[in-house]
Amino acid sequence: MSTPAEIMRQARTLKASGVPTRKLAVLSSFTAGFLEPSLVVESHGLGFALSPWFGPFNQFEQLVLSPASELWAQQPDALWIAMRVEDVDPRLASELPALDAKAAAERVGRVRARLVSVVKAAREKTKAPILVSNFAPPSAVLGGLFDAGAPGSLPSLLLAENAALARELDGIASAHVFDWAGVVAAVGAERFTDPRLWHLGRVVCAAAHQPRLARAVARSAAAVSLAALEGVVLDLDNTLWGGVLGDDGVGGLVLGDDHPGSVFKQFQLALLGLRSRGFLLAIASKNERATVLEALASHPEMVLRQEHFAAIEASWDPKPLALQRIAQQLNLGVDSLLFVDDNPVERATVRAALPQVQVVELPADPLGYLDALKDVPGLDRPKLLAEDKRRAEMYREDEAREALEATASDVGEFLTKLKMVAQVGLAGPSTLERIHQLINKTNQFNLTTRRYELDEVKRVAASPEGRVAWLRLSDAYGDLGLVCVGILKRASGTRWEIDTLLMSCRVMGRQVEDAFLAYLGGLVREAGGTELLGVYRPTPKSTPVKDFYDVRGFTVLAQSSAETSYLRALSPDWPAWPQVIERVEVKGP
Repeated sequence: MSTPAEIMRQARTLKASGVPTRKLAVLSSFTAGFLEPSLVVESHGLGFALSPWFGPFNQFEQLVLSPASELWAQQPDALWIAMRVEDVDPRLASELPALDAKAAAERVGRVRARLVSVVKAAREKTKAPILVSNFAPPSAVLGGLFDAGAPGSLPSLLLAENAALARELDGIASAHVFDWAGVVAAVGAERFTDPRLWHLGRVVCAAAHQPRLARAVARSAAAVSLAALEGVVLDLDNTLWGGVLGDDGVGGLVLGDDHPGSVFKQFQLALLGLRSRGFLLAIASKNERATVLEALASHPEMVLRQEHFAAIEASWDPKPLALQRIAQQLNLGVDSLLFVDDNPVERATVRAALPQVQVVELPADPLGYLDALKDVPGLDRPKLLAEDKRRAEMYREDEAREALEATASDVGEFLTKLKMVAQVGLAGPSTLERIHQLINKTNQFNLTTRRYELDEVKRVAASPEGRVAWLRLSDAYGDLGLVCVGILKRASGTRWEIDTLLMSCRVMGRQVEDAFLAYLGGLVREAGGTELLGVYRPTPKSTPVKDFYDVRGFTVLAQSSAETSYLRALSPDWPAWPQVIERVEVKGP
C-alpha cells in the first residue's frame, strides 16, 4: 500500500501524462480536498484523469444557487455532492432517542429533503451527471448496540432515507446514488475515520482508506461519463474452471462446492450475475470445440452452460483473432470487450495486438479473481433497464432468426416467417429512459449522431413544435425491445426536420427502418406538415446509412464534408408501411 507521500508524488507525475481529463466538482459537508492526489492516481488507473475542484465545505446552497459562483465557472463534467447527516445536523444522533417515531422520521427526512433540493437546483444549472452520496450511520454514538433492531433508531431511519433518496434521484435526469454507505461499510465505520484528522481539519476519511474512497468515486464518475463495456470474453482452463480440459478431461476439472473447486464455482456465479445485468458472455479458448461443448453440457457442477454464452471461439488460433471474430459475430466494437485470461502471455498478446480491448490483470491465485473483476470500471451500470436485463436472451433469440434466414428461399420468405409486430408511439414516462439510452449509445444506424441529455429529450417531447417517437419490435422468436428513435422538430412553417433518426443495428435489413419512416411521415402530416427535411452527418461508424435518404426519394438540398441535407414532400407516394410488419399504434404514456 502506498503512503500518502508516495500517492502525492504519483499524482504530480500523472497530472502531466496527457490522459483525457474529466473535471469533477465536489460539494461536501466536510473537508474533501485531501482526496485530490488519490482521485488523480485512481482515475489514471481506470484510463482517464479526474481534475477535481473542491468547494468550501457546507456551502451547498451558496455555491449551487448563484450563477456567478466559482462552482459554475469550473464548467464541471461531473458533480459529486456529499452531505453527511452528522455534519449538517450535529445534534441529531444525541437528540433522536428522545423523539417519538414520527418526529424522529421527520427530522431525519429534513436532511434528505435539503440534499434533494440542492441536487434539483444543480440540475437546473448544468447537464453534467451528478453523483449523490447516500447516508451512513455515524460511528460516534454511545449505547447504540441494539439500534439496528429499533424502528425509530438512526440506523433504521437512514436505511429508509437511502431508499427514498434513490427513488427521488431516479426522477432527476442524470442524478445517481454514490454508495457512500457501502464504502464506509466495506472499510468498517470505526476504521473509516481517523478521529485526530477529523478534529484537526474536518477530514472525514483516514489516510489508509482514502485510495479506496477515491477509487469508488473515480469508478462512479467513469460509469456516468464514459462508455460501458458490453461483452466479457473468457478463457476456460484455470480461468472458468481449475485444470486443463485437454489434459485432465471433463471429470478432472476442478469445479464444485468444496475448495478449491468452490472458488471457480463462485466466479462462475458472479459471471452469471453480469449476464443478468445485460453483459454478453463469450469464450475464447485454445481447445477443441467439441470438447468444450461436452464440458459445458456434462459437468455436474458447471454453472455456465452453452446457452449462457453469446459466442464461443474454441480453436488453436491466436486470442486476438478470436476476439475479433467474437466482436464481429456480436456486432460489437472490440473496444467494448473485456478479456479475462489467467495466462499473462495471452494477456500481453491481446494488449499488444488489440490495445483498445480492456484486459483484466488476474492474480496468480484464483481466490483473487473475483476481486480483480470487481475493480473493472466498465462493468458498472448506473441504471439497469428492462432491455439490459433481456439483452443476453435477445442474442440467443437472434441465433434462431439466423437459422430461419439460412433455410428461407429468399428475403421475402424470411421476413414473412418472422411474423414481425411493431408497436409505435410517442415518448412517455415508460419509454424516455430507453430512448435516452439509445440516443447516447447508437452509432452505426444513426443519421446524425446527435447526443442529448434526458431533460432535453423531455423538453422536445413536451413541445408542440416537436415529437419524440419510438418503435418497439417483436417477432416469432421474442421481444427485441424498443429499437427505433426519431426526433422531429418544426423547421419553419409546414416544413419539419428529422433531427434524429436511429435504429438498433440488430434489426437492420428487415424493413423496420421503412416502417418507422412511414410512421414519422404520418406524425408530420397530423401536425399540418407538408415537407420533411433529413440530415446525414457522417461518422466513422455510420457508413451503412450514408445512402438512406438517397434511396428513399429525398432530394439533396446542400452538401458539405460535415453533413448533407435532404428534402422530400409528404406526397401520396410517401413510403408506405411494409406489409411484412404488423402495426400497433400505442396512444398515451
